[in-house]
Amino acid sequence: AALPRRLSYRRSPARRGDRLNMRKTLREAVQRDGELFHLSHTRRKTRQRRIVLLVDVSGSMQDRTQAMLHLAHALARSADRFEAFTLGTRLTRVTPALRLANGDRALERVGSIVADFDGGTRIGDALAAFLAVPRFAGFARGAAVIVLSDGLERGDPAAMIAAVQKLSRL
Repeated sequence: AALPRRLSYRRSPARRGDRLNMRKTLREAVQRDGELFHLSHTRRKTRQRRIVLLVDVSGSMQDRTQAMLHLAHALARSADRFEAFTLGTRLTRVTPALRLANGDRALERVGSIVADFDGGTRIGDALAAFLAVPRFAGFARGAAVIVLSDGLERGDPAAMIAAVQKLSRL
C-alpha cells in the first residue's frame, strides 16, 4: 500500500466523483420512466507507478550487494509493475530471476545471470546502455527510478552526468 501510485486514465464508479456517469444515469432514468432519483458519478482510478531499480554490483559495493538484492527481491514480490537491472561494467536485466518466490533461489539465479559481480564500475556506460534500448527507456518513462550505488565511477564522469540528466527528463 505504501508503493507510489499515479492517476490512471480509466474511470470507476464513485460516490462523489468529479464527473457524471451519464450512461448509467440515463439508463436508470429510462428504467424509471424518465425520473431521475440518483446522479451517478465517476472518478479516475489510481494504479501503481512502475518502479525501476538499478543496483550497482561492482567491487566497491561488495559488502552491500547481497542486502540490495534482497531488497530487489522483496520489491519484485510486492510490486505489480517492477523492473530490476544490475550495473557494473555492463547492464543486466534481472527481473525474471527476482520473480521467483524462494529468495535464495532467486539470488542464485541472479548470480548465474550477472557476469560482472565484484568487477569495475562504469555507471555512465551502463546507464547509457539502459537508455539506448528503447524498451528499457520506456520502462523509465513516468516511473520511480531508484539507483542503489555508492557513485564511484571508473569511467568518464561526463558520460554519467549526461546519462543521469537524460534519465531525469524521462
